[in-house]
Amino acid sequence: MRNGQILRGEVIQQTATTMQIKMEDGKVKQLNKKEIQRVSYKEPTAQEKKESEEKIKQQSTIVEEPPPPTPEPTKKSELEGDKGASPYTIDQAKRKDLEIYFGAGLGTYRPATENYLDHVSAKAGNLTGATPMQVDDPAYKRGLAYSLGAIYYWKKFAFGFAANHFAGKTSERMTVYGGNSILQEFHGTFPERQNSLKLDVSYLAFSNQRLDIRPSFGYSQFWGKTVDNNTTANEYYANSLVSVMKFNYDFLEILKGPSVGIKATIRFGERWEDRVELHYLSLTGAQYVGAVNNTATTDGTYFDYYRSDLTTTWTAKGFNFSNKLFYRWTYTISFWVGIQLFEWKYSINSMGQRFQGLGDITSPPTLDVVILSNLMLQTVAKSTAAANRASSLEFGVMKRFEFSQ
Repeated sequence: MRNGQILRGEVIQQTATTMQIKMEDGKVKQLNKKEIQRVSYKEPTAQEKKESEEKIKQQSTIVEEPPPPTPEPTKKSELEGDKGASPYTIDQAKRKDLEIYFGAGLGTYRPATENYLDHVSAKAGNLTGATPMQVDDPAYKRGLAYSLGAIYYWKKFAFGFAANHFAGKTSERMTVYGGNSILQEFHGTFPERQNSLKLDVSYLAFSNQRLDIRPSFGYSQFWGKTVDNNTTANEYYANSLVSVMKFNYDFLEILKGPSVGIKATIRFGERWEDRVELHYLSLTGAQYVGAVNNTATTDGTYFDYYRSDLTTTWTAKGFNFSNKLFYRWTYTISFWVGIQLFEWKYSINSMGQRFQGLGDITSPPTLDVVILSNLMLQTVAKSTAAANRASSLEFGVMKRFEFSQ
């Protein structure tokens, strides 16, 4: 045999890989031919017997295998090996960590500010028989958008904080057609911006290797700001400029309310994941408008100052959609690209106006005129559609802090 052992017996059967021999004691032994060094049909010599005995003795004294490891250490070693082979694997149901993210890009903000009031004025003018007005659709220019936030995971719960900023420029144009060849053109370009804060809590309702689903409940607040010091109006009579008006508008809107929604995370391998969020918004709030109008004729014979303060209370129903694609650069740092969208429609509860000009000082309007004007304004406002839309495309980075170890 290859291990030095010598077996004696009668060959009774063999195949291409095995051999059966009948030993001297009558027992049948099957051998694998890979273990056989040589088959001899004669007695071994004295030298062969001596070499066989020395080889067997040497193997029995030198070869001493250590005891096999216990099952528990082996299992532990395998777990440590798995962990080292996949450092990006996170147990979603047991995680305790904090994610902080920031992103920036371009966005648009389309609120219900001057264009909405222009449509209200046009409808009110038609009802009172005033000169007709043509209100063109505004043009929007993209501006800076950014977002930042943090998410703390504690077992199956997640607590989130998010802040968003949208900015852009709006260009308005309105034309008033009067009788006797009178024409007024209003136009202006001004900046607008919106900021928001949201707190939410979500729960891991479903999770596997590829997908996580979390129902979410939150509370949001929005601040919209528009400052227009650029809008002007020129009045023409028979193609001749007769007067110039300069407007200063200041819009401030505050909305707040709860949101309910769902968050989903879809994983593609170890390093890529897509996070999708959809939330339903139910908001209430008000918009405050301060408008100043200075009018002067080109010949310098007339000047007037007029101020109007407008307060609108309304509710808003809409949604917030977010989709961010993450790439895990390291175990704790990720880069992402994503889109963000806020959109809602308003339902007017009330609208009231307080106005005062130089002529009102000597001849103030009567109370019934003020009441009727506000009643008509409120009725027209409720029948005029108003909406808000803010969107962005952003690139960002996220840092993860692990607390479970």
